[in-house]
Amino acid sequence: MTAQSPDFASLAVRLGGYGQRVFAEFGLGGRGGTVHGVGLSIEDFVGNVLSEHLEGRLAHEASRGELFSLLATAMRNDIIDALRRAAHAREEARPLVRRERGAEGPPALDELPARAAEIAALIDEERYRKRVRQAFAEEPELAEMVGAVLDLDLAKPQEIAEALGISTGEVQNRKKRLRRRLVEYGLVAGTGT
Repeated sequence: MTAQSPDFASLAVRLGGYGQRVFAEFGLGGRGGTVHGVGLSIEDFVGNVLSEHLEGRLAHEASRGELFSLLATAMRNDIIDALRRAAHAREEARPLVRRERGAEGPPALDELPARAAEIAALIDEERYRKRVRQAFAEEPELAEMVGAVLDLDLAKPQEIAEALGISTGEVQNRKKRLRRRLVEYGLVAGTGT
């Protein structure tokens, strides 16, 4: 019994369809799309695996499954390799520029930890402000105080009183209530008294 010769035209069509699925999976577009950076299309990948098989570099053993499965797997691997080559080429093409301290542009590596701490502090502060606002959303008088302190950046009782149109005595009373509530909500540490 002789081995039947594969129908390469049918294999090419099936591999082309499979190639479209793989291209779509990696967001490379449909027919006519290419792997950016290397310029290979689905037809190029189909032609490569069929050539490798015909030249004996991609051997098929019938006991290991269908020829299409072998060729499709090889083609998928080739596409992934091409994507990696393209990504590697893009990374190598990025210029490395030494920047002097204080110069305009992105921060130097030795500045990043300090910048990261600043950014983290800002994020934490914004989260804290949001939690405080939410805690007093149902208490208009205290929400008004929170707004004066957080939004207007007021700290002195006289400034707060003027901004809210109340007396400094009322500001002191609200401050005491606000402080107690902040401790209750766990938004500030208690004094222990």
